[in-house]
Amino acid sequence: MKKIINIKTIVMLLAITVTLNSCKKDNNDDVPQNNHDDAWGDVILKKMSMMGTIKYLPVFFADGVDIAATGNSVTGPDGTVYDLHDIPWMQGNKQTGGGTPSTTKPQAGTYTFHLKFTDGTTVDVTDELENTEIDVPMITAFNYDQASQTIHIEWTPVANADLYCVKITELDMANTKPFFKLPQLPTNSNTLDINIDGSNGWMRPTSELQSGTEYYIVVAAKKVEQGKPVSGMSSDFQTSSCNKLKFTY
Repeated sequence: MKKIINIKTIVMLLAITVTLNSCKKDNNDDVPQNNHDDAWGDVILKKMSMMGTIKYLPVFFADGVDIAATGNSVTGPDGTVYDLHDIPWMQGNKQTGGGTPSTTKPQAGTYTFHLKFTDGTTVDVTDELENTEIDVPMITAFNYDQASQTIHIEWTPVANADLYCVKITELDMANTKPFFKLPQLPTNSNTLDINIDGSNGWMRPTSELQSGTEYYIVVAAKKVEQGKPVSGMSSDFQTSSCNKLKFTY
């Protein structure tokens, strides 16, 4: 009888071990694998009026859940590699980068984004830069009234634009948060009055504006890719044409 009990005990232990191993395997199989299907990259043709000369450059944005802060890049259709970096004032590690302003438009075609993620995964996504541009919105009127703390600005309408964007920035705007930004103004309006009171559109306290300091006010006309929703927060912009004016606060 003792021998039979030992055999049964061994059989039961083996069965439990097999069951536990099986459960462990099933649990691993159930762990979702992040393929980073949400990863995206957007190349935009930026057109600028610089001291009366029109210049162009490619501008890049990319993002995805748990994207790494460093090690991301873009390869253009001509083989040029552009480094990306995070945007310091934004949450997460949303990436940006760009080329050098030139009187020659960047090459149209497929731009490949090489994106790294914190889990060690590398994902390639692509976006097409089309040979499409719209006019620059030329600033026709500007007034800063110190007494009333208001700004008035007007610009020329731009045919085929999907929206306008107006912002106030530091002169070194590359890695600084705008003071003010309205990202989606309708195309049937080409004038704006801004109250310097911290209300709608202000992204930083107005107390950070320093008397006697120069700032830029920027007007951009933007167009999204064909068939994409019109949004000031779009990840599918096709082109952006901008003009800026320096003023003293």
